[in-house]
Amino acid sequence: MKHAALELLEKLIAIQSVNLHYGEGAQGEMEISRFIEAYCLKAGLKVSRQPVMEGRDNLIIELRTGHPGSVLLFEAHMDTVSLGSMENPLEAVYRKGRLYGRGACDTKGALAAMLVTMETCAAAPELLSSDLVLCASVDEEHAFRGLLKFLELDMPVSAAVVGEPTELKIVVAHKGCVRFAVHTHGKAAHSSVPHEGENAIVAMAEIIRYLADIVTPELASITDGLCGPATLSVGTISGGDQINIVPERCTIQVDRRIIPGEDPIAVMLELEEGLEQFCRAKGLRHSVEPLLLDYALDTPHDSPIVKAARDTAERIGLQSGIFGETYGSDASKLQGIKGIPSLVYGPGSIAQAHSREEWVPVQAVEEAATFYVELARAFRA
Repeated sequence: MKHAALELLEKLIAIQSVNLHYGEGAQGEMEISRFIEAYCLKAGLKVSRQPVMEGRDNLIIELRTGHPGSVLLFEAHMDTVSLGSMENPLEAVYRKGRLYGRGACDTKGALAAMLVTMETCAAAPELLSSDLVLCASVDEEHAFRGLLKFLELDMPVSAAVVGEPTELKIVVAHKGCVRFAVHTHGKAAHSSVPHEGENAIVAMAEIIRYLADIVTPELASITDGLCGPATLSVGTISGGDQINIVPERCTIQVDRRIIPGEDPIAVMLELEEGLEQFCRAKGLRHSVEPLLLDYALDTPHDSPIVKAARDTAERIGLQSGIFGETYGSDASKLQGIKGIPSLVYGPGSIAQAHSREEWVPVQAVEEAATFYVELARAFRA
């Protein structure tokens, strides 16, 4: 007999929920939110909508069991990246112990397991020592606006479990990021007299060398035992209008991954100051545009949620160690903004997320559902 989480995952995959940021053809989260809402209401759960943007609502699902002083939050996002070149992205296909489909890994597998958890716990609330809340959020794949809107509710939460593909590892730390654009400003001229202009692309080449040869090597000494070293990557470059014009503007976008203990605002200021000193010395005209500042996750290893997760995993025969990751998640906002001890846990691997052949191990979805249920029953703040 097929596990309830797998049956539900098949239905979630069939509903296109590509984040609207990804352009033409993206349908957003409204249809999938309607499906989830109906599913939870049928299970006797309280469901409310929280508008985030036009036509895009968080779903907040509650199971109140008379323990307001101990509230466990489950959170997973409903949006996916674009369908890309994935073959049959909205069809759940089983093959060799894997379930393929867009979102199967990131992160509808975890979401399905969490929804089944809420339904299972609603059938036997007397086994819980905490109230349960599930936030099915929007916009994680772009700017985290769903989770940030949820935090505005100021709902009392004792601890949180965020669903992402961790290979069923208990993740208590992960990197954050500082994303920014650098613009160089030149002077346009005819390409036959380039000396009469200032080439913004040539200026940018010097800045890229500075980031690659001076800034990046220094990051090797900034490291975390679980997450590894801080890193920097130049992700995009654009400049110039046509071949016979000296370009007056060039732009790069840079991703600096921060580790636990680093403050994103302080890192951004340090980068701006370094670029200012370098460009002044080289006579380069530039400007810096911050794009996204995101916290790293650093949950105390002795917090009740970590202890309960480790005890639960050991009891049911799953990995009980604690781990760190290089990617980010909604968990860092829960902890960084509200101080909520949070961990990340879910089926699948980040290696399959966003890929042309996105899949999740069938057994891992089943085990995630078991883990979530047992953790819900074991946790007490």
